[in-house]
Amino acid sequence: MITRSLPPAAVLAGGLGTRIRAVGGSTPKVLLPVEGRPFIGHLLDVLIRQGVSRAVLCLGHAADAVWDAAQTEAGDAIELVASRESEPLGTGGALRNALPHLPGIFFALNGDTLLDAPLAELLEQHRARGAALTLSLVRSHREAEKGSVRMAPDGTVLRFDEKIEDGTGLINAGVYVMDAGVIPPGAGPVSLEREIIPAALERGDAVTARIVDAPFVDIGLPEDYLAVRNRLPRR
Repeated sequence: MITRSLPPAAVLAGGLGTRIRAVGGSTPKVLLPVEGRPFIGHLLDVLIRQGVSRAVLCLGHAADAVWDAAQTEAGDAIELVASRESEPLGTGGALRNALPHLPGIFFALNGDTLLDAPLAELLEQHRARGAALTLSLVRSHREAEKGSVRMAPDGTVLRFDEKIEDGTGLINAGVYVMDAGVIPPGAGPVSLEREIIPAALERGDAVTARIVDAPFVDIGLPEDYLAVRNRLPRR
């Protein structure tokens, strides 16, 4: 097995995908075909290419189908671990459920977005700043739909808003470096975006961000999925 230095990644792959059902039917978002392959295959490609050797899949809806497809797509290039939830736990709850499979610092990725973020550089920034959480950001003109982030010139996140009308043009791209301690103990559903990140900022935890200049793909809405179904944008 190839030994690499990057931490493992938790991939949020258990969503119901209710907004995409108009074009995807009951198919989980991560299994929607893009360029003839399940979307999760492209996501795993990014991790493999950058040197991540282990991915923990946070599974919920259609867990068996997602697991089987991910194993087929990954082959022997990356070790996969399944973290299954017995009830919908939200993004934060799914990560909390996966913590037994993860070290103190790990990457976390949304399963319905794709960004070739420089993982090693995000990790370096995270460690250098002693951060509890580091976000990847991209520029967008649709912050009202996708949320908005305000940050200082040194990368310190000042404010994190989910779904607002008066945005900054910088949105959360769903690729994180995360300390396990930023996820609160407990049980049941919790949202990373609506609860955990705002709570970290309110506590005064070090939350940093990096703007990534690379194509950003989000298949959470029908029009966005249809735009990339046949061809992903390239650098």
